[in-house]
Amino acid sequence: MKDRYNLTLEQNIFLAKRNVVDLIWKSAKLEGIAVTFPETQQIYDGGNIAHLRVDEIIIINNLKHAWQFILSTIQDEIQYNYIASTHSLVGSNLIEAPREN
Repeated sequence: MKDRYNLTLEQNIFLAKRNVVDLIWKSAKLEGIAVTFPETQQIYDGGNIAHLRVDEIIIINNLKHAWQFILSTIQDEIQYNYIASTHSLVGSNLIEAPREN
């Protein structure tokens, strides 16, 4: 029987890209944002949701940008600067002067 959990890098990237909106939606729910999966998809695609506050939409977009950064730099070595850059993307336009380095 083949090990279903021993995926190649390409398979892992495919799986992450396929599930990125679901991952963002679940993260938003953990942050207490009352958003549905279809609304998350709409925001991910550049739309706006009337009942959400601006900061809630920013959070979802920031998560999108952080995932895009991670997936585009997947081969990079994980060091402090890499983590700080990811953190900066997540907090962009939400916290005053997020640290980058």
